[in-house]
Amino acid sequence: MLATRFATLARRRAIAFAAGGLVAASVAVAGAMPARVAGASDAPVIGDVAPPIAAETLDGAALPAGATAGGVTVVDFFATWCRPCHRALADLTAIRGSLGPRVRILLIDVEEDPARVRRFLATTPLPDGAQVVLDPSGAVARRWGQDRFPTTFLVDDKSVIRHINRGWGAGYRDRLSRWLRPMLGQ
Repeated sequence: MLATRFATLARRRAIAFAAGGLVAASVAVAGAMPARVAGASDAPVIGDVAPPIAAETLDGAALPAGATAGGVTVVDFFATWCRPCHRALADLTAIRGSLGPRVRILLIDVEEDPARVRRFLATTPLPDGAQVVLDPSGAVARRWGQDRFPTTFLVDDKSVIRHINRGWGAGYRDRLSRWLRPMLGQ
């Protein structure tokens, strides 16, 4: 009886070891494959050209085409109810203060009423020069692959996504500053 248990346990370990080897091999092969499986998702990845942003300003004007072209742009998806987004906004204010006006900041509010966003902005300091636009249906957020709040994309002067930060936590400000400096030639 005890020998049978040991044999069964040994077989299970051998199978698990073999499966682990197959997983490791598939991961190694996947590293040589494209970053995205065809048809799996249209969301951009690092190195892709930033998708267009079909959004409106709080005044109802359309955001001009090419909003991320011609300069380093931080594209941040947020919501007024999101506490981590509030912290990220404070960090973006500090980053803009330390790196200056060469960093453009585009804040995209996702699926909220314009009146609610206006009330929030009336009491919340924003980074200097930040532009706020609305994505009332969430279509822009989905197209960009935003899957949590906040999601922050760093886009270079040729509109190529260079970094993506999903969520907010300790190190957010330092990480974004560290990524932005070389993009600005610093």
